[in-house]
Amino acid sequence: MALADDVYTASREASGSFPPELDALVDFIADDARPTCILEHLTSTVVYRNAAFDTFVATDPSTPGWFESLLDVLSNAPTPKQPSSGNIGIFASQLWSSKRVGASWIAVFTHQHAPDKVWLDVQPHIPDVQESSRIPVIPLTRHESDNSSTRSTSTTLSSLANSDLDTPLEDLAVDWLLHTHPNLDPWIDFLIHHNWQNTVLGPLQSWSPILRQMYTTVLASREPRVLYWGNDLCMLYNECAKFVVGEMHPKPLGMPLADVWGLAVHTEILKMIHTGVKRGKPVCQRDYELILTRYGFPESCFFDLVFLPIPSPDGHFLGVCAEFTEITEKVLQKNRQLISKNILENVSKSTSLPDVWQAFVRTLEHNSKDVSFAAVYTRTKPPSIHGAGTFQLEAACNIEGLGAHLPRSISNALQTSANDVIVVQGKKDTLPKEFAVSISEVGSVDTAYVLPIVDLDGVHLSAVVVLGLNPRRSINPSVRQFTESIRDMLFKSVALFSLPSQQREARAISQALSQELESMTLKAEKSEQNFTRMLRDAPIGMCMHRRDGHCVYVNDILLELLGMSKVNFFKAAEEGNAWREAVHEDDFETFNQTWAAAIETGKPMGAEFRVKPALLPNEVRWLEVSAQQRRDQDGNLEYLYVWLRDISSRKQLAEQKLADALETKRRSEIFIDMYAHHLRQSYQSLSTNIATGYHTKCVTLWARSCYLLMAFCLRCLRCLTPLKAVFSQPKLEIRL
Repeated sequence: MALADDVYTASREASGSFPPELDALVDFIADDARPTCILEHLTSTVVYRNAAFDTFVATDPSTPGWFESLLDVLSNAPTPKQPSSGNIGIFASQLWSSKRVGASWIAVFTHQHAPDKVWLDVQPHIPDVQESSRIPVIPLTRHESDNSSTRSTSTTLSSLANSDLDTPLEDLAVDWLLHTHPNLDPWIDFLIHHNWQNTVLGPLQSWSPILRQMYTTVLASREPRVLYWGNDLCMLYNECAKFVVGEMHPKPLGMPLADVWGLAVHTEILKMIHTGVKRGKPVCQRDYELILTRYGFPESCFFDLVFLPIPSPDGHFLGVCAEFTEITEKVLQKNRQLISKNILENVSKSTSLPDVWQAFVRTLEHNSKDVSFAAVYTRTKPPSIHGAGTFQLEAACNIEGLGAHLPRSISNALQTSANDVIVVQGKKDTLPKEFAVSISEVGSVDTAYVLPIVDLDGVHLSAVVVLGLNPRRSINPSVRQFTESIRDMLFKSVALFSLPSQQREARAISQALSQELESMTLKAEKSEQNFTRMLRDAPIGMCMHRRDGHCVYVNDILLELLGMSKVNFFKAAEEGNAWREAVHEDDFETFNQTWAAAIETGKPMGAEFRVKPALLPNEVRWLEVSAQQRRDQDGNLEYLYVWLRDISSRKQLAEQKLADALETKRRSEIFIDMYAHHLRQSYQSLSTNIATGYHTKCVTLWARSCYLLMAFCLRCLRCLTPLKAVFSQPKLEIRL
């Protein structure tokens, strides 16, 4: 399918943010091996396609307009009242199914291979729709092949007369390249009418029988296979292998390998053939890199290769049958995930913003297959209008001769698009000359991505990152998605250092988590995790709200702390306050006032509250919430960033200390009361003896000692004054 790249890119950019009900679904199907896309039900507009879908389209099915036909069938189908799934029909040799998601979306997916019995029994009903009235379809572009087979839609069972079955099989002509018939496959029909006269192999009629036999075998295969014939390794391939030559098709058919790919690739393949012959077995290469010029520029491609030599009747070399499985996107995605993980680990260990930038460029210096160089420009203080003197060079790798300030052309471009990733290209005269660096044995950089890092206020830029694209990489949505993930990662890292002082402890928690993250990543080395999943493993709860209370992002830790599901959280957010269902009734009024004040006054907020017992029936959980506002250029609140952490242990410790202190006080008072009562009884008896005239020195001394002890105890209870009156009698003559 010849489809435009610019429209495709625009459509993917437009669908970069998904409604809450699609968030989890997109995360699920992103890495699914089944080709899947999501449509808006009313307009049949494609809002998302996974990599498997793009890979399937890259195989270029033999039926033009198959996706348009699929949409026509889907748009004319009755809308199910309940979410259900069902088969749409056979398109591009695959059985496609659909499932309604919510009230506005439809997921369309296929299995890797259409079962034969379904292929025969299920055929789509294609309505008679004029080309001008068809719904516009978002263009799809080349990615790479996968191992899913493609089968011509013209291969169907026809009605056979009984007399045909009586024809002996030996009388049937099966050399399709020489004997044509009306129901011939379109690809074989194309080969028959190809201009073989101008090729090294010559006309089909002049080919040797063994060459036609081997090529017919290759054409019958549903795997991408290439036949190299003779000493010149003349190239022949089947329909599934057209992606190997790209836009050069059909010129490579029948031409020597050196004329198609050049001497460098010819030498590499020749070495593999010699190695296989010497070892006496087929050559298998995994993740093998070849530099191919398929789309007008040298491109670094990765393949899984299998080379099987073809012997002559006397055992000598005639040719080689090669099976090509392109895994370029798979290798690049694995490298991007590794780069993202390393950036996250290295940046989390930084203690200041300059350390963040240095750690970032060190990570990209030798490891990225997409990025040729990186340059970071930071904002000078105080902030001013964007201009050439506003940003100065902070860190760079794999590039020399940069000026001290950000080029003026990029500064001007940022004035109109300060929040979006900008692509600058040399062929469009938008790439500054200092970024058009030449890389040894690779080529000159012609494309760079400009990543603006916005400050927390949402108005000023804290930094600008420029990433040079590898000259052997094409501009495609996956590269842009990778750069946007880097921008989001750097934004969150810079935000941690820009938080108010009372929230700096979040950075300390993040640093403590980095050690735990290292052990977790070792165990999860074999799993492919994207950056969004790693964000959800953050040590504190995080979410982002609009002014109306609607939540646009929430991580799993926050939902776990609140004891709420994502569905209930977003449902509560739509009603005006996502926290209403989680805050304890006794704390809600205070919390709601603090929340409203944070939105109205624009000052950072901090509050503590308990989670409702209904959500956590077996525990009392205390949470501390802090928030920071982000405002637009007019001072209006745009977003409210919220951080949440569990302080239950601290609260429980404080309550335990208070209970222990109260218990100690109670026991002390009981002891003093008992002892005071005992002394009063003793003094009453003593007073009686004194009144009878018992004057002895021993009694006097004993009374004086007891009085002093009792005075000390009772002074604390403020009960000493009445006792003094008792012992002030002249008969005792006691001097205090």
